[in-house]
Amino acid sequence: MKTPRDFIQEWMDTVCLNDSNSIASLYKEDAVLLGTLDKSVRKGRGLVKEYFDFFVKLKPCGKITELVEEDYENGRFCVVNGTYDFNLTENDEQVVAPARFTFVLERIGTKWMIQSHYSSKQP
Repeated sequence: MKTPRDFIQEWMDTVCLNDSNSIASLYKEDAVLLGTLDKSVRKGRGLVKEYFDFFVKLKPCGKITELVEEDYENGRFCVVNGTYDFNLTENDEQVVAPARFTFVLERIGTKWMIQSHYSSKQP
């Protein structure tokens, strides 16, 4: 089974594919997302996908710059906090958007799923 760290890297690799369906598939059906470039609280995979439909238009790809994980309930849940830098394309120019994140992961069988994801631009 992947470690939470491996799963977060898988999430980033999936975001870099710019396919909102693939990204949304990493979230539980009832997941909550507070996206980096969004004012809304999105609950449910459909609304999560809607956010990523918008986000992938910016051709995001990034790298994780720091990560701290804490396991709960004998490894059934994990909270992963950290920072990442996203390269985005805005007005045909590449910009870097440093951001911080919190993921709440739930282990379902042998794989991790995102229950909650918060991300905001670095101050």
